[in-house]
Amino acid sequence: MTFIIASALVAMAFVDLVDDLKCSICLSMYTDPVTLTCGHNFCQICILNLLYSQDTTGIYSCPKCRNQLNSRPAVQKNTDLSNIVERIRSEQQQGERLGTCSLHKRPLEYYCWEDSARICTVCRQSVQHQGHEILSFDEACEKKKEALRNILGHLVSGDEEESEARCLQEVVRKMKEIASTIKESCTVLIQEFRDELTVLEKTILSEISKQEKQVSSSLSQKLNVKKDDRYSKVLYLEELCNMTDHLTLLQADFNGLSLTDEGYNGGDEASAGLDEDLISVTLHTGIANIVNGVTGGIYVHESLAITLNNYTAGRGVHVSDDLKTASWSGCNQNYSQNPERFEYNQVLSVRSFYKGRQFWEVETSETGNWMMGMAYASIDRLGHESLVGDNKKSWCLRRYDNEYSASHDKTVSELSHQPSQNTLRIYLDYEAGQLSFYEIGSPTRHLHTFSANFMEPLHAIIWVWSSWVKIKS
Repeated sequence: MTFIIASALVAMAFVDLVDDLKCSICLSMYTDPVTLTCGHNFCQICILNLLYSQDTTGIYSCPKCRNQLNSRPAVQKNTDLSNIVERIRSEQQQGERLGTCSLHKRPLEYYCWEDSARICTVCRQSVQHQGHEILSFDEACEKKKEALRNILGHLVSGDEEESEARCLQEVVRKMKEIASTIKESCTVLIQEFRDELTVLEKTILSEISKQEKQVSSSLSQKLNVKKDDRYSKVLYLEELCNMTDHLTLLQADFNGLSLTDEGYNGGDEASAGLDEDLISVTLHTGIANIVNGVTGGIYVHESLAITLNNYTAGRGVHVSDDLKTASWSGCNQNYSQNPERFEYNQVLSVRSFYKGRQFWEVETSETGNWMMGMAYASIDRLGHESLVGDNKKSWCLRRYDNEYSASHDKTVSELSHQPSQNTLRIYLDYEAGQLSFYEIGSPTRHLHTFSANFMEPLHAIIWVWSSWVKIKS
C-alpha cells in the first residue's frame, strides 16, 4: 500500500514537473527553450515573435514579469532546460509506443483531440488536459473517419474543383481587366511621348533656324561694310593714279589700303555665331521632361480618395457639402475657433499619405488665383510661415495673374508653360521623394517636379483667392 501511495505521489510530482516545463506564451512544453535577462524561459520561436511585434514601439517587456526594457533583450539558449525537456518528451513518446503511460504505468485508453495524444485515466484528470475534448479510441477513430469522409465527398462531388475553377476564372478576368487598363495607359502615354517629341523637334528646329537667320544677317551686314570699304579704297587709288601733281602723289597716305583682311576666318566666325550650348540644353532638358512625365504616369497604382477637412479651413474658404470643393467666399465663414484652423484661405485634406505612388486630380476655375500641393500636418496655422509654399513643410504649384510658378520654403520658380487647361494631376512618389504637377489635356504637359526627402505623412492642401478648386472623384 505504501508503495502504491509513493508511486502515486511520484506520478503527481512528475505531472507537476511537466506543467512547470510549459511555455507561458504557447502553453505547450518548451521547444528550443531560451532565457531572457530577467531569468524567465520561453520557446525560442514564441519569444522571438513577441519581440518582433514589440519592435514597432521600441519598448520591450517580459510577458511573465512585465519588466520593461528600452532596448531589445538578448536571448540565450537554456541548454540544461532543453536537455530536461527532451528527456521527458522522449519518455512520453516511448510510453506511447509501448501503449502504457510512461508517467502512470496505466493503459493508454483515451485520446486527447486538442493535443492529438493518447492518454491514460490519470492523465485525463490532470491539469494538462483540463478542458480538452477527451474521447475513447473508438470515438476518436469515428470522428477522424467522419472528417475524412467529408473530404472524400468534396473530392468525389467535384465541389472543391468547381470552386477553385470559379476562383481561377475570376483571377483571369481581373488579370485581363488590369492588362487592358495597362495597355490603354501605355498607348496613351506613348502617344503623349510622340506628341511631346514632335513639339520638342519643332522647338529645336525653330531655335536653330532663328540662330541661323541671326548669324546670316550679321555676316551679310559685315560683308556689305567690307564691300563699301573696298569700293572706297578703289576710288581713292584710281584718283591717286590719275594725279599729275607729283608732290601731292608722293605725300599721299597709303596706310590701311591693303585689300587683305588679316586674321579673318569666315568659318570660325560662322561656327561661333551658333549657340550650340543653348540648343543642347534645350534638347536634353526637353527629353528629360518628357521622360519624367511618362515614367510618372506608368507606375502610378492608386488614385487618392481625397476629402477636405473643414476643421482646418480658413475663414475665407467655403468647403462644399461633399467636402470636394474649396471656394473663395469673400466673406467671413464664421467657423468655430480651434487650433487646427488656418489664418489664410487654405484647407488640408482629411487623409494623410505616407507611402507608395499615387495621384489626385482637380478642376479649377478659369479665373482667379490658386495654389495646390502637399504639406505636413505640422505646418503652422498662423502667421506668414503658415502660407503654403512659404515654409519647409509644404510644396505647391501656383497660378497667379495667369502665370504658373512652383514654390517651396519661400523659393519661387517661374514656369515657362502658360495655363491652358483647367484639369491638373498631382503625382506623389513618397519613397522616391517626388511631387509632380501636370496639365491634363492634349497633350498632357509636365509643369514641375519637386524632389525632397519626405519625413512626415503628407496632406493635400489648397489655397484660393477669387477662385475655386474641385477635387475630382
